[in-house]
Amino acid sequence: MTVKWIGKRTLMGVGTLLIVSFLSFFIMHAAPGDSAIAFYGGDAQTLNTAEKERISRVFALDRPLISQYGAWLKETVKGNLGFSYKEGRPVATILLERLPNTLMLFGVTLVFIISGSLWLGISAGMKPGSLLDKSISTISVMSSAVPPFWVGILFIAFFSVKLGILPSSGSGDIGGNGGLVDKLRHLIMPAMVIIITHVGIYARFLQESVKVESQNYYVTVARANGVKEKTIRHGIVRNALIPYLNYLGMTIPSFFGGSIIIESLFSWSGLGQLMVKSVTMKDFPLLMGGILLTGVIVIVSLLIIDFIMYVLNPKLRRGGVQ
Repeated sequence: MTVKWIGKRTLMGVGTLLIVSFLSFFIMHAAPGDSAIAFYGGDAQTLNTAEKERISRVFALDRPLISQYGAWLKETVKGNLGFSYKEGRPVATILLERLPNTLMLFGVTLVFIISGSLWLGISAGMKPGSLLDKSISTISVMSSAVPPFWVGILFIAFFSVKLGILPSSGSGDIGGNGGLVDKLRHLIMPAMVIIITHVGIYARFLQESVKVESQNYYVTVARANGVKEKTIRHGIVRNALIPYLNYLGMTIPSFFGGSIIIESLFSWSGLGQLMVKSVTMKDFPLLMGGILLTGVIVIVSLLIIDFIMYVLNPKLRRGGVQ
């Protein structure tokens, strides 16, 4: 049953990835602009019509969009993501150079957000009416109301401009040794912005989930029958984690999208910054490769969360919930 369930979820993920790539391909090509810009930048304005048509013909951009998408998908399945128009290098090589930085930012922030929201949410939910309980509610409202990029600008103004203790951009010092310490110094601000603007929201959701579970009938019955409080708390937390993980899974795509914006703000050399540049340059192969890779990261993250829910929720193992 477990293998069948995992297989079904994986197929759903692949289907979602195909839909995302299809829509992205057509929306991207429907956007105004000239692909010659990717090759010649500002000098593209000096090209005549015949030269622009030659560029389109060489890269098959004059074919119908459905035909272009089919050719792209066929090559992608073979592992060939094409060549970047602007850099003239294989897209796969460029993406692999940026992937570690994106995974570092995404992984670090996700670990801190999950661990922080678990501790705060459970602690506050178990003590309704306490100072921590009220504080989490306030923090959650503030997290929802304040845009992450605005917090990022404040961080740059304070920690970089005023205090001068943290670098404002990049993933390493120019001319530096590129070591782990150097990279972590550049990681601190973008990671903190994402953590601060998200941890309160997830903690608030878990806090309310714990409160709801604490008021269920089975808790009253368990206490009346002399079940140990530690065992009861364990049951409350286990059941409260199911909607929390479901909410986490639903918000992973928007969370990852937000981290891409932060990458651009802090010039963090990851996939997000790369994709923003490829949009402005109309570098279609590079942009499609970035969309595909980020989609894979998000889908794998969702599959991991789905599997954890499968382990925690008996209804899923019995096939009662699809």
